[in-house]
Amino acid sequence: MSDTTQQAQELFGTLDEYLLELADGLAKAQQELGGISAAGAPGRQFTYYVPKLEFELRMDLRVETSTTTGQVTNAKALKMRPVRLADVASSQTKTEVVSVIRGSFVAVPANEGLPPVVLDARCVMGGGGVPGVVVRVRNAAGEALPGVEVEFNLDRRTTQTLSGVAPLAGTDVVLAVVRTDAAGEARTTLRVADGERARFLALTVDAASRTLALSCEVPR
Repeated sequence: MSDTTQQAQELFGTLDEYLLELADGLAKAQQELGGISAAGAPGRQFTYYVPKLEFELRMDLRVETSTTTGQVTNAKALKMRPVRLADVASSQTKTEVVSVIRGSFVAVPANEGLPPVVLDARCVMGGGGVPGVVVRVRNAAGEALPGVEVEFNLDRRTTQTLSGVAPLAGTDVVLAVVRTDAAGEARTTLRVADGERARFLALTVDAASRTLALSCEVPR
């Protein structure tokens, strides 16, 4: 028996691994279809997508029992592999069961069919020269989204790249997590330590599975 055949016959995996491979193949196929479009009526384009993918897996499930010589220890393990592979002779006692697993992947609207979220952030200068950040969270239809958790973070590494110096330990955002109000806005201010030499502070804003990066100028 060749080494290649031996390795193939010993290739076992979990059900999760097989399903993830199927999902990955489906995603690649959809990506290819997404790049194809056809002209329809004036001002309209047709795009293609995979609405449903049905699959059937025929798996060789093996319950292997290993017995150690001179001891009464029985070790059992459940293994699976495609049923097309040839059986391998072994000194272990094996009970083989061929299982047929059927299922399907079904396309569903992204974001539960709601318009996608639009995230916008800008730096502002408050009273007394205190810098701050205002974030607006809306959907693609322009509707404000209240109650969305927004996270603010000072990106110290990028700040050092922009300004040539690392920000001081006392420089940071005042409120790291804020929920949007009825207008879909969330605000925080920046605490600038005395003697701060960085000219710009790099920030990241995370909300609704989206991330924005921006830089705010440090007042002098």
